[in-house]
Amino acid sequence: MRVLFHLYSIKMMDNVNRRFLWIGEFLENFFYSTKYDLQKAEIDTLPEKYFTSSFFSALVFGLLGFIFIFGLFTLRDSAILQENVLPGLIASFFSFFALLLLYIYYPSILAKNLANEIDNSLVFALKSILIQVTSGVSLYNAMVNVSKSKYGIISKEFEKIVQEISSGVSETKALEKLALNTRSENLKKTIWQLITSLKSGASLTGALNSVVNTLSANQLRAIKNYSAELNMWILIYLLLAAAVPTLGITFLVILSSMGGASVSQEMIFSIVLFAFFAQIILIGFIKTRIPRAFA
Repeated sequence: MRVLFHLYSIKMMDNVNRRFLWIGEFLENFFYSTKYDLQKAEIDTLPEKYFTSSFFSALVFGLLGFIFIFGLFTLRDSAILQENVLPGLIASFFSFFALLLLYIYYPSILAKNLANEIDNSLVFALKSILIQVTSGVSLYNAMVNVSKSKYGIISKEFEKIVQEISSGVSETKALEKLALNTRSENLKKTIWQLITSLKSGASLTGALNSVVNTLSANQLRAIKNYSAELNMWILIYLLLAAAVPTLGITFLVILSSMGGASVSQEMIFSIVLFAFFAQIILIGFIKTRIPRAFA
């Protein structure tokens, strides 16, 4: 696994020079939760090494940002001018901090994505277990079958349980270990309900049926909420795509005719560019709001 836009692989992070680890330890004091996010995202490295390598990786991108902007201004002016250093430094500053923040919060984003992938296939896997248990198959054999099926990450999670039980750990202990380590809240609640049923001797069929119905109802409610919310985002998108560029430029032209100031090409280009990037950001945000429900 490799961190997005990171210049260091996981193995390279472990080889970071110990003399620079104080940088990672300093950052860890401010972003302590990243330690747990690394575990949930299955990024196998120490937090201080991750922060240190992220700092130097962001520093390289900051330097590239300076070179790029300074080079553009130099090409424009056909000369190396001192006043072009400031825009380059500003670009370098924003590139460095933008990438550093991305690295810091990326494990949290990755852990959330992994949890979403588990939730996507959880209902299907539980329905399979429910059918098997109802047919008289033991819970262990049902979990073995699910671990061998193509349910994505959820199959790997059940494979961990099967391996634990095969090594001599009891079913409840293996399930408890998964419940404590899983990234998915839905899977965590499901496992604890199964553990309660196993310890109390209650019907596993009833517990599984209750969990499946609850998850299906939650997914249906998420779809309805998203469809109601989407109308507002469509309106905002239309404002950014049509109203802001056209009305904004028209308004500037009217003001310029009244005040005597001219509307430059750079100003028009800036408005169009702002609207373009705002649309991209909004589309990306709307995409992240799509409910992970396929049942």
